Amino acid sequence: MENLGKVFREFRISKNYSLKEAAGEACSTSQLSRFELGESDLAASRFFEILDNIHVTVENFIDKARNFHNHEHIAMMGKIIPLYYSNDIAGFQKIQEEQLEKAKCSTNPLYFELNWILLQGLICQRDASYTMKQSDLNKVADYLFKTEEWTMYELILFGNLYSFYDVDYVTRLGREVMEREDFYKEIGRHRKLVLILALNCYQHCLEHRSFENASYFESCTEKIIGKNINLYERNILHYLKGFDLYQKGQCKEGCSQMQEAMHIFDLLGLPEQVAYYQEHYDKFVKD
Repeated sequence: MENLGKVFREFRISKNYSLKEAAGEACSTSQLSRFELGESDLAASRFFEILDNIHVTVENFIDKARNFHNHEHIAMMGKIIPLYYSNDIAGFQKIQEEQLEKAKCSTNPLYFELNWILLQGLICQRDASYTMKQSDLNKVADYLFKTEEWTMYELILFGNLYSFYDVDYVTRLGREVMEREDFYKEIGRHRKLVLILALNCYQHCLEHRSFENASYFESCTEKIIGKNINLYERNILHYLKGFDLYQKGQCKEGCSQMQEAMHIFDLLGLPEQVAYYQEHYDKFVKD
């Protein structure tokens, strides 16, 4: 896990331990300093010993490390979302350069390489003159397949790159996530991401006329929303149900419902969503 040293340093400083006290007999202060700066790793036995030296349990450390990663993902997405809606390709490329630089300096560059691919996918979605390399998509697919315990990061990665994969792959991976109710039922942020993923999978299946799978993800979406308000997600679902009707030949009713959903987004003061779904409507609805 990237940034273990940073997390350890936060614990050490918050508990007022010096480098010498934290290092103890496990390692030198210079070794510990390099570990905290992310310049080197420590053997597992030494790592457990320095945790003992500052009286932090492995469980507490892992929890904080996961939260640290989640904050990083949220911070990056906070930068990305405005760039996406403003079609700021140069802004995306600047962050890509930053990720490549971090990869060069990291002992575990995969995380930053995956971030670069994520950004490339978003660039391709906003500008059709850019393309995705199959080798990059394979790297993401391989990472997701090997990761047994998904976190917020894997949901963000898959949720933003699903459109580049065939419908069978998206369905298989999407179903695996949906069937892990324990993962999202009690965790608000995960639940929100899983809900968006269910909507994305529903849309992807409809676009490829995979109606049986589309019906599965529609049901998952309804189940996750339940009795919650979720006005934004409910309106996306309203649009997609209209698209569902259209794809099954009920063109007039479907178009009317899709247009109604776009009008609701307009009333809610969400011009970016209006533009996105208008673009989708224009792409799939034939006069």
